[in-house]
Amino acid sequence: MKQNPCRYCISSFEHNGKHSPGWGKNCPCNYREEHEKYLFSQRKFYEGEPITTIDDLLNQEWVMWNGRTKNTEVFKHVQLATVIRFLASGAFKKAIRKEEGK
Repeated sequence: MKQNPCRYCISSFEHNGKHSPGWGKNCPCNYREEHEKYLFSQRKFYEGEPITTIDDLLNQEWVMWNGRTKNTEVFKHVQLATVIRFLASGAFKKAIRKEEGK
């Protein structure tokens, strides 16, 4: 994996040993956009349409939860009220596997 371009950036901050870009929109390092494109190209899944019901959630094997891929077994151990709140807010989206040949 390529190094995070904000590792040595003046406006970045460190949280739990991980460097993150600054909150300002004008970042002095110009490589952040290229780094985001690189990270997107390395992902196995991309976001599909939103999941709105519990049945749809349980029929999926992988889902995108706030931009991250999670297996649905994770949500079987979460309280039902919390899962319903996530569904209402649109946090779950279908995870579509990228084609390996393309």
